Amino acid sequence: MGPLLPLGAVLLDGFFVHLPGDAVGVPAPGERLGVIHVHTAAGHGSGTLPQVISAARDANLSFLAVTDHNITDNPATLDDPSEFAVIAGNELSTSSGHFLALGVPPNWPSRPSYDARTMLAEAHAAGGVTFLAHPYSKDPWSEWGASDFDGMEIWNEDAVWRRNTVLDLLISAILYPLNNQLAMLRLARTPEPNLAKWDELLAQRPVAGICGADAHAAIHMWHGIVWRFPEYLPVFRLARQHVLLGPHPQGGDPRVASATVILDALKRGHSFCALDAIYPASGFVNEISSSVVTAGSGDFAPWTPNAHLRVIVPSGASLPRIKVYRDGHKIVDKEAWSLDEPLPGPGCYRSEVYLRQPGLTGWHRWTLWIFSNPIYVTASSPAVMAASN
Repeated sequence: MGPLLPLGAVLLDGFFVHLPGDAVGVPAPGERLGVIHVHTAAGHGSGTLPQVISAARDANLSFLAVTDHNITDNPATLDDPSEFAVIAGNELSTSSGHFLALGVPPNWPSRPSYDARTMLAEAHAAGGVTFLAHPYSKDPWSEWGASDFDGMEIWNEDAVWRRNTVLDLLISAILYPLNNQLAMLRLARTPEPNLAKWDELLAQRPVAGICGADAHAAIHMWHGIVWRFPEYLPVFRLARQHVLLGPHPQGGDPRVASATVILDALKRGHSFCALDAIYPASGFVNEISSSVVTAGSGDFAPWTPNAHLRVIVPSGASLPRIKVYRDGHKIVDKEAWSLDEPLPGPGCYRSEVYLRQPGLTGWHRWTLWIFSNPIYVTASSPAVMAASN
């Protein structure tokens, strides 16, 4: 009977734990949901671009960043439908690790190099936006002295899964045929090294944080056989980037914002990442307000004695745990649906929100649900801050 009890708990979870599926909640005006770091059959993935876009639409996403390894010549990425933006990109392999070059032109790079600094500089020269990929997993990033990158993956699904034990992987494998979304959620772990390095970098300059799906839907087996696992759809339902364009991005309609507009917001840190599989995070609020300004993720704001940080999670979620960091030091750790905390002074402020895993085999474990990009509070005047934003 001993081994049957834990197996029974896994099966019960698989049949009776119901997750949000494709629900998106109530987005704020100008909020767009998408997935970054996706591979297609043009590289190491298993799906054609139309198949990948179809899965993304089924997951109620509105943008996708395609990043096949060392190529940017998929002609279909040139199409940018008004209601679904496709960001053309490339995952570059260098001597120092991998990085994503987003928004680069087709057939870039024309003269590839294995030197990280050279390729980062060339990506920017080509108009690209660069993010370090899985910096603490396979092919870890080693050129931390380089400053020519715009951001980094804080969450990378493939890297996070590799931090699990054999038991965790076995539970997930049993769950997958019954409840693939719960199976993926069970493997979620907080990427502590990434967050710590992010804080270290933020002490030097603004660095945007993103979550990367690293979706391949392909395990290459023998004789050219490809096992389409895990499939694109459950991956797209797990962790998503919520881009905050505002009600009138660059004077236009956020619902039909182009890939260029979305990419600019990602570069500026006007976004947050959420594990929407545990609960839809659309409408999450993370802002600093005072008598002179209201600022959100990626913004700069002047410090004033009456400035407050507000964090509000979407209604309907179970009681979350909210952590607030100032310059890498935790200043708030509270179980609450909202916070309204006075700011102690200038600094780099970011928030993390946690929810407990549902079901018997979730062990009631706190799981990272949302992490925001920082808000930069300085002693500068409002006029200088307006120029920075």
